[in-house]
Amino acid sequence: MDLLTFLSDYSEVGFGSIVVAVVVLIITGRLVPITTHRRELERERARGDEWKEAHGTSEQGRKAALEQNGALLAGVRIADKFYRDFLPPVPDEHTIPHMTGGSDVAV
Repeated sequence: MDLLTFLSDYSEVGFGSIVVAVVVLIITGRLVPITTHRRELERERARGDEWKEAHGTSEQGRKAALEQNGALLAGVRIADKFYRDFLPPVPDEHTIPHMTGGSDVAV
């Protein structure tokens, strides 16, 4: 058996042993210190909590805007009904002539 055959048979053993050693070091916390890993996990949890809080604030703002828009829409409906019921139509060159009531539809 010559040297090249011997090395080719065992060439992957070195790589495999390095991979196993790195995995063992990571699992035991020697390659990446466990305190660093825990610190990063805690940062991720804190970031998730910030996102949840921001989402809650956003939802409150969205609900407030929805309520305000609903109130404004109710006011517009009341004004529209008043104008359609009590004011005569104002004809001009852009209104449809056969429409009756206030606020004729513009073309």
